[in-house]
Amino acid sequence: MWLKLPLLQRYIFAEVFRVFAFVLFCITVLLVFVGIFQQATESGLGAGQALTIIPYVVPSMLPFTVPAALLLTVSVVYGRLTGDQEIIAAKSAGIHPLSLMWPSFALGAVLSLGTLFLTDQVIPWSMLKIEQHILSFMEDIFMERLRTEHHFSDPGHGLLVTVESIEGNVLKRPTFRYTKKQRVCTLQAEEAQIDLDAEAQTLSIKAWNGWIDIPGQVCGWFVERGELIRWDNVKQRQNPRDLPIALIQEALEKMESRRELQNQQAALEACFSMTMADFSGLAQRCGLRMKDFGRDRKQGFRFNTEIHNRYAMACSCFFFVLLGTPFSMRFGKSQYLTSFLLCFLPIVCGYYPLLLGITTQAKKGAIPPEFCMWIANILLAIAAWIVIRKVIRY
Repeated sequence: MWLKLPLLQRYIFAEVFRVFAFVLFCITVLLVFVGIFQQATESGLGAGQALTIIPYVVPSMLPFTVPAALLLTVSVVYGRLTGDQEIIAAKSAGIHPLSLMWPSFALGAVLSLGTLFLTDQVIPWSMLKIEQHILSFMEDIFMERLRTEHHFSDPGHGLLVTVESIEGNVLKRPTFRYTKKQRVCTLQAEEAQIDLDAEAQTLSIKAWNGWIDIPGQVCGWFVERGELIRWDNVKQRQNPRDLPIALIQEALEKMESRRELQNQQAALEACFSMTMADFSGLAQRCGLRMKDFGRDRKQGFRFNTEIHNRYAMACSCFFFVLLGTPFSMRFGKSQYLTSFLLCFLPIVCGYYPLLLGITTQAKKGAIPPEFCMWIANILLAIAAWIVIRKVIRY
């Protein structure tokens, strides 16, 4: 099949692919180290621990690096072809300009499919692996932060630990404060040892010679005591970005079936309450049900928006190259970097802010994501159609 392609198209495709691979490698390497530094800083990872998550950070960067690298590639390749008068020579030989563009269009379409596979399958898997690695390092991070900063704070779980010093694995004069259901539990001791299970979200404490204050349960001195702190009061919310599309659609179907079941139960409860004249109880149950309904509705908006956002973002590779290729042929000449900036800056200042604003409104349920998520791509297609007409005419 490759040998049946015309020589000129094979040459252009090889140039586009070669430059794209080099540009993508450079951009990804730079962004990966920035991403690892940020992840390490936020999670307290060391250098060796951060290096272990490199293979899982790369996929999460590719949906952002691939479109930019592809746009820079077509600006370089087609800008050079225009500057060397190869486009004019091909048109003089009777070759239609669209036949010179389709190698980049084909690569953009393939990369769009690859990006969709990344966002749907690879990135959820890589995010899970990153979380598992961080959890496996959590106890080391916990002890290292206590050893260097003498305190550890996790406001999300209501945990605060301060120590005077650490000798081996023994905490000297530690203070544990744990907030649960608006109650502050405090434990102070002369010495303590801890066992952190981040995956099960538990913290086992064995303390000697101290004071404990648990509101409503115990308050006083102790010689030796063991305590287990559970973080089960924290509600785990599913992030749609970490789920494949199939699981998101399954979650939406469960929400819909649960909503129908709640409507049936509400009708039965209303009949019984009206029969027994229990209007206050009916109003209370209706209020609770409306809260559950509103929470499911908001989550449904987020899940539905995520599905259409993935398709639109993945197809951005094709629409970027659809505009970038004729733009470079029209205005590139030998200044391909200028062509890249003239094409990329409006995309950065217009495409991504527009897509971000539409996504935010769609997650709130203000606009339907089925069409609105494609507005930015449609605008790129219109601009590409205008530029392609000028390339063909002139």
